[in-house]
Parts: sequence; C-alpha cells; structure tokens
Amino acid sequence: MTLAALTALALAARPCGLPPVAPGPLPWTGGEALTYDLELLGAVKAGTLELAVEPPLSGGRIVPLKARAKTDSSIANLKRIAAVALSWVDPATLRPERYREEAQENGVHKIGDARLAPPSPQVTIAYESRGKRSVATYARQGEVLDAVSTVYRLRAARLAPGDAFCFDLVARGRYWHVQATVARRPEKVQTPLGRLETLRIDASAHPANAPPGTAPTEVHLWISTDPARLLVAAVGEVDAGPVSATLVRTRGTRHR
Repeated sequence: MTLAALTALALAARPCGLPPVAPGPLPWTGGEALTYDLELLGAVKAGTLELAVEPPLSGGRIVPLKARAKTDSSIANLKRIAAVALSWVDPATLRPERYREEAQENGVHKIGDARLAPPSPQVTIAYESRGKRSVATYARQGEVLDAVSTVYRLRAARLAPGDAFCFDLVARGRYWHVQATVARRPEKVQTPLGRLETLRIDASAHPANAPPGTAPTEVHLWISTDPARLLVAAVGEVDAGPVSATLVRTRGTRHR
C-alpha cells in the first residue's frame, strides 16, 4: 500500500486538521535566519535556500516570513531559478494572511499572490507570467498555509510519533491538499551543525483540480526535537528531479 493510501486511511479514522500549537513561547523569533544547501538527485550541489523571520509590522500584528532560493551555475543547463517568497503571518494564530512568491525561472518572470484572510470557502490566486495576468479560484478544504508559513507552523506544533494531520497549501504557483503523518520513531540526522534528533514528517500533496489519477507529490521534512525545533532537512520533487535541503547555518535562533 502506498504512503498516500496509508495516510488517507489514518486521516479517515478521525477529524483532520493541523496539529495544535505547543504551549509556551514560539521556538522562533524575529531576526532568526536559517541557511540550507540544496542538492539535486542526491549528489549535485544545486544552490542555497535561506529562511528568515523579519521584523514585525503593524505594531506587531503581522510577522513577515521570508524564503529566498537561488540555483548554482552547476545546474544552469537544467534549471536557473532565483526566487523570493513572503508570508505575512498573524503571530497570535500563526495563520498566514497573505502569500506572495516571485521568481525568475529560466529567464521567465513569474508571480503568484494569494490573499488568505479573512478565511472564506474559496482561495483565489493571482498570477503573472511573461507579463500576462490571470486568476484561479480553488475550494478550501481545511486550514490554508503556504510554502513558507508551513515550516514555522510545524516547528511550533505539538507533534508526536504517529500523528496524522492535513491542510491546504499554496506553493509553487499551485494549490494543494496535503495529508501528512509523523514517523513512529525519532530519527538522527547528520548535519554540519552536528547529529540532531528529529521527527520525520511524510506528506503527500495532491494538486487541486487535477485530473483523476494524478500522482501526488511526496515531501519529507525532519524537525529537530530540541527546543529550537529547527527544520533540519527536507526532500521533495521539482521538475528536474528529487531535491534535498540540509541545514548548514543558523543565526539568531532562540535556543542556540
């Protein structure tokens, strides 16, 4: 049985939603910056990813979360990407109010912009590519996160081995329905920061409005069990093949 089928069975047994936020202070704070090395096909250095918590806005009512990714010249013949994504999050609920991603991909300028607050039965994403604008609307099936806020929401979550959860996701110019489970045993992950104990999250992302039978995209995240609750590593799929991200540097972390 596939991971997606097992996850679907687990979620069918109980109401599905996001895991609750753990009590106490958030594991991240303003000024935190995390740097990741990207690898393609498990061997080729592909670029870097930076995640950052920006200074609060609107008197502390909004916290901007930023991701910046850039590919190396070593894979320029496969993919050339320079991208920035911003998620504006309510620090009281950790729900994103707006998400915007902008990229230069093989010379093509692309933009995606979604207003996520206040919650409504549908989510509309405004697109721009090659100077042409369009919009698409998707049915909301659960709480909506985006590619950046997901990392920080899961870091703050109360996770336990065997947990199952689901949410909707705006990422990579698409709308997804995500089903996820937490592995039943903690795992040690070797990084430049040392050997860290983590919880692995296995997720299946199903593209909304896709034809029946469309295969989901599998994503795996490793979040440390220490008080910093760092995203230690991630593995997923892009057009050019499997890509992984490994944490190599931290700055301004609350617990390190």
